[in-house]
Amino acid sequence: MKNTIQDLMNHQFAMLETVTDPNIKGDVLQEELSRAKAVVEIVGVMVGTYRVALDAQKAIYDGTAGNVPKIMGIEK
Repeated sequence: MKNTIQDLMNHQFAMLETVTDPNIKGDVLQEELSRAKAVVEIVGVMVGTYRVALDAQKAIYDGTAGNVPKIMGIEK
């Protein structure tokens, strides 16, 4: 996996294919479902982080941002 939103989406679709594969059953399926749940939680946090960065960028573009913290990595 790389570090783009598209890579993240591709990874999620691959996991969906895995957990819906009719040939995967029993303990293997349970393990994959557990893994998928963990990924969903992590992805939720990541999407939230991206949302904050996007909202900050929009505020700068719209001229409604005061001072954006340097940690955001966004320049005016």
